[in-house]
Amino acid sequence: MKLLFSHDTIRPGQEELIKTITEALNNKKSVLAHAPTGLGKTAAALAPALECAIKNDLTIFFLTSRHTQHKIVLETVQLLKERNNLTFPVVSLIGKKHMCAQDNIATMGASDFTHFCKTLIEGNACEYYTNVRGKNNILAQQLLQQLKLGPPLSPEQVMARAAEHKLCPYELSLLLAEEAKVIIADYYYIFHPKIREALFGKIKKKLEKCIIIVDEGHNLSSRMRDLLTFRLSNKVMKLAIQEAKKYLQDDVLSSLVEIQDILNNLSANVKEDKLVKQEQFTSAVTKIKDYEELVEEFEVVAEMVREDQRNSHIGSVAHFLSEWKRPDKGFARVISRDDLVVSLSNRCLDPALLTKDVFDTCYSAIVMSATLEPLSMYADILGLPGAIQKKFKSPFPQANRLALVVPRTTTKYSLRNERQYQEIATVCADIAGTVPGCVMIFFPSYNVRDSVAHFFADKYTKNIFYERPGMEKNEKQKLLDTFSSHAKTGAVLLGVAAGSFGEGVDLPGILKGVIVVGLPLDKPDLETTELISYYDTAFGKGWEYGYILPAMSRCIQNAGRCIRTEKDRGIIAFVDERYAWPRYSSAFPTEWGTRITIDYKGEIARFFGKLF
Repeated sequence: MKLLFSHDTIRPGQEELIKTITEALNNKKSVLAHAPTGLGKTAAALAPALECAIKNDLTIFFLTSRHTQHKIVLETVQLLKERNNLTFPVVSLIGKKHMCAQDNIATMGASDFTHFCKTLIEGNACEYYTNVRGKNNILAQQLLQQLKLGPPLSPEQVMARAAEHKLCPYELSLLLAEEAKVIIADYYYIFHPKIREALFGKIKKKLEKCIIIVDEGHNLSSRMRDLLTFRLSNKVMKLAIQEAKKYLQDDVLSSLVEIQDILNNLSANVKEDKLVKQEQFTSAVTKIKDYEELVEEFEVVAEMVREDQRNSHIGSVAHFLSEWKRPDKGFARVISRDDLVVSLSNRCLDPALLTKDVFDTCYSAIVMSATLEPLSMYADILGLPGAIQKKFKSPFPQANRLALVVPRTTTKYSLRNERQYQEIATVCADIAGTVPGCVMIFFPSYNVRDSVAHFFADKYTKNIFYERPGMEKNEKQKLLDTFSSHAKTGAVLLGVAAGSFGEGVDLPGILKGVIVVGLPLDKPDLETTELISYYDTAFGKGWEYGYILPAMSRCIQNAGRCIRTEKDRGIIAFVDERYAWPRYSSAFPTEWGTRITIDYKGEIARFFGKLF
């Protein structure tokens, strides 16, 4: 096991994880691993996977949910290569659009970029592509050889190297991937059937000869559901109609106006949302023109539009019409209204529609996360009933964490009022004021956060920072840096559970506390109702799988920002009376030893008093 390991020593718990993965690989089985932060999941998964891949001529796909996670995988693979004197190519793939060397493509939608790229290539109008895939590609072959022999590079580094010779970074990366033993990529490269088929065709790989490692596996189900969910709104229809007028497409214009009328008719008397049958929309559209003929007509016009302005709203309409024809099982079709915005959705309920075939076909899969409880739920919803399910203990000292439930308040919708917001602000200010350092507070929504914030500002005397919706990457980092600069004096960052900072943020030695206010339950709309019903029919656990556990997973992810290394000490406070209810409290990790208390200030003071 140590032969191909990347570090000098194996951490506590790592050896057990390596043994579990090795056993699964030897038997071509899959693993669901709940492996807490600090265990060293990346190194523990790569060591046995690489040994198996070399022995059996396999390729490892290390899948992540964020580009920022590629860095640690690249670093671990490089250490592994150096320590074991190994030479094999490694490639880090991000979206084709994000690696494109063409100008002015940042604002293009994914579908429009795909058409744009295809048009350039087919017309021999992209010199970057031709310089890599054309006959006279000597510079590309020379750089490719350097990349094979050198250390693993990030996509940004590959783009910089490729730019020196006017080479397409993406196509260069695909050539490298043909011989790569480890390919780091986003989930959709493997789980999106069309993208996987195109990728494997280019890099000459077969799924049955691949080991799939899914990092942050708790995100996989929601990502897959989003991937298969499509919407058509009256806003998009308005833009498509304007587009048809601009390009004098009278026939298409007439059809678009009729589709807009269909949306309006379906939404008549709808206050929020209503279920729609596939045939209701399909039959209405077919009265305009043959359905497939209409889609083709829209696509032809969209191609023409993209030659002029790259983006096409008519193309978006065509894409929705194609996706609407999917079979009903595992989907909820909903017409909804939010003020003046009407949208028709085909919402995916079942992530296994994408994941099961992959897991059934690949050589072996390793799905791991620090928030993968209960394991049985993920086995059910991802289509992994035969996987080895194992929970691993945290390597961090249990005494370094104080986890409390404070049942004085609630954000339950029916009980929200000014007095409740004032009480929440008081509790949060008491806790944050007692913690000697920086604290993050996560709310279930921006609305609740802002309702509490002005009361909190009157009670908390140190600096307060606010997360904003839609922040750019550089804005997020700047905010974190400024927040972190107050490590000695203390400060608070007010965010939301599903926002930018609730997951993937590491502030070791800086963050001394996390407060999770309320339960970030999904809006009890038709989609949530349908999801509960679907999981109830499939597994008899609708409320748990469709409502309660997803919310608790977010809470636990938020809380996990606090203890990131073995030296960190900090408190976690769950501020809502519902956390004391068994249906919610049973979801807390047992090793946290979470306690219900009203004397939260005293407990926190005593906890930090041991240190200062």
